[in-house]
Amino acid sequence: MKKLFDMYLIQKNDIDMGVTCDGEALVSPTDEGVFSGDDGLSGKVLPIGMGVTYTPAPGRNDVVSSLLLETEDGARILMDMKAMLEIDPAVEEKLMEGEPVSPDEYYFKGSVTFRTGHEKYKWLERKICVCETKVTSWERVDTAVYMV
Repeated sequence: MKKLFDMYLIQKNDIDMGVTCDGEALVSPTDEGVFSGDDGLSGKVLPIGMGVTYTPAPGRNDVVSSLLLETEDGARILMDMKAMLEIDPAVEEKLMEGEPVSPDEYYFKGSVTFRTGHEKYKWLERKICVCETKVTSWERVDTAVYMV
């Protein structure tokens, strides 16, 4: 596997959607973010994306997010992520209270796809990519994206 980039996201003003057919739903709008890697894959995350966390059972979270990346050379890339967060409810409570939690205490991994109209980055559209996310705080997550 090759690391494509590291990214951090700040998500504020969560919106509780209540219980849906997929479980409790929490919408987290992306407030800001930055990604940095090789092959020109560095830039900012535009503040128009969001993540939705579905909780069908305690400790089980299905996370889907759509983000718009803007590279330093002005290209725009859509990034979609589908991830699983398996976390003990007691550990999740610690996070909610602002306590630091080691990434070894939960499982937060998923798949990533890209779409772009920019010729320089079209190669991303035909690659299989995965991610590993660390919850730094209730508002910040750090994600490493890899090409398989």
